[in-house]
Amino acid sequence: MPAQLILPMGVDDTPGFDNFVDNPNKKLLAFLKTQLKQRSTGRVSSYEGVFIWGEPGSGKSHLLAALAQWVKQNDGKIAWLDAERSWMPRNGNALNRVYLLDDVESFITDAAAERGFLTLIERIKQQNSMLLVTAGQPVKRLEAGLPDLSSRLQAMECFELLALSEKDKREVLRQRASQRGILLSDEVLNWLFTHTTRELGVLLDLLERIDVQSLSQKRKVTIPLIKSVLEEA
Repeated sequence: MPAQLILPMGVDDTPGFDNFVDNPNKKLLAFLKTQLKQRSTGRVSSYEGVFIWGEPGSGKSHLLAALAQWVKQNDGKIAWLDAERSWMPRNGNALNRVYLLDDVESFITDAAAERGFLTLIERIKQQNSMLLVTAGQPVKRLEAGLPDLSSRLQAMECFELLALSEKDKREVLRQRASQRGILLSDEVLNWLFTHTTRELGVLLDLLERIDVQSLSQKRKVTIPLIKSVLEEA
């Protein structure tokens, strides 16, 4: 009889503000929440462009997903943008309060995509909506082919999304593990940060796989168990 797959229950890993650690980014989070709250009440009726950059693993995609969740919960209209679909929003309608674009660098130097995005920015400005974009480097380092696009991006409110310290990452892992009924010892955490990666998203994915193995094998989370999970991967 094949082994039964036991899935962890009751753990919600959906990106949101409740599981986004804001220790080094309180100023950015406060700014975004204020803007969104004002827009949800109709107190802001002007265009706002926000450029957020950070190193890989700093949480840019998580932040945008958290923003999207917050806007939806507060009856706001939101749209994710996709250059591959000729800038047609993946969801939402023609009049959205907030537009989100993750990884602006993915199409920079693509002339057609740049022209389409520039046109879309003008449309968003006419709607007096909010546009948030992310990138892996400061806006001044982006080498857009269209000077007008560069100037539009540089005119946005710019923030750096700072990566969590190792101490913060350890605390996040402990909290997520605790939600799953797992106790992560200092020995296990030290091994993880020494032998795997320090990118939080990867570590959280690994924690989920460890949880499944721990439940299915009825074993405590130890270094040998983690090694077996990594070997299978």
